[in-house]
Amino acid sequence: MQPFKSDFEAAKALKCGDMRALEHFYRQYQQAMFQFLKAYCRDASVVTEMIQDAFLQLWENRAKINEQQNVKNLLFTISKHKVIDQLRKSQQREKILKLKYKPQEEVFSTLDQVILADYQRLLSSALMQLPERNREVYSLSRNTHLSNAEISSRLNISVKAVEKHITKTLRFLKVFLQKEQVLIFFLLLHSILF
Repeated sequence: MQPFKSDFEAAKALKCGDMRALEHFYRQYQQAMFQFLKAYCRDASVVTEMIQDAFLQLWENRAKINEQQNVKNLLFTISKHKVIDQLRKSQQREKILKLKYKPQEEVFSTLDQVILADYQRLLSSALMQLPERNREVYSLSRNTHLSNAEISSRLNISVKAVEKHITKTLRFLKVFLQKEQVLIFFLLLHSILF
């Protein structure tokens, strides 16, 4: 049996701080509010949170309630503002992510492109000197951007083995490229001087 005969009676009780009145409105309108908000937000947990926030706001502002005002309309107005706020937050997050991960458009000079091509050639040459498994692990880590656990699972080896292959490859590349840097420096110096 419902303790309140009408929403107006429940609104009077809510204004006086009767928690049963809040429960009355929750039972009456929670499902309709859920359907209303679900049309704008697909995430059910976010919708549930917005509904809880709306009822919390109603409770916190209960002293300001006009007893003749339709509380259902008030709840849906509060819900509408909650969903608008949520949409604004989502749009701001998207803008931030777009700015954060916006590809940097750089104009490379011909010399930059030649140097980049040389470095890529050197890297390929160095990688070809490594065992197949090291190349495979390095490629999955650096080119495919898989985590060590994902590589471990894909290649059916332990995470420690993945770490060992990556460490060995990086050490080899460091030594190889240091030797090649000296050679490149002398070649560039030679081309400038002669």
